[in-house]
Amino acid sequence: IDVIGHIMMVDDEDDYHFIIRLMLRKAGYAGKLTAFLSPDEALDHLRKEHERPDLLLVDINMPVSSGFEFLEDCERDTLLSRENTTVVMCSSSNRPIDMDKARALTCVREYVEKPLSVEEFERIANDHAQRASA
Repeated sequence: IDVIGHIMMVDDEDDYHFIIRLMLRKAGYAGKLTAFLSPDEALDHLRKEHERPDLLLVDINMPVSSGFEFLEDCERDTLLSRENTTVVMCSSSNRPIDMDKARALTCVREYVEKPLSVEEFERIANDHAQRASA
């Protein structure tokens, strides 16, 4: 968990932000969390800031633009590095078409159903740590 110093979350549900904060506290995460309700705000942030998150949690279904559109914009503008940022799509949808579309994006490493559990977070953090040390 220590290798993840910065998590960014893009999800239009304020309640889910609260759930993630609780889960991270329970997991012992003490790093930075940057949360956005809008994919457009997150894109603006990534375009202006040089610091990239170690872990990016992205919802699929959002009102203005989807998580897929957000990540396609990130890929097009080379805002994320697959080597340095672990991208996880989090959704209440377990539709095979969504899972396949997520896996088709080169930046996406994981697809998990909401809510993200402590165990899933720890597994993702360990995978990230192994890639970072390789």
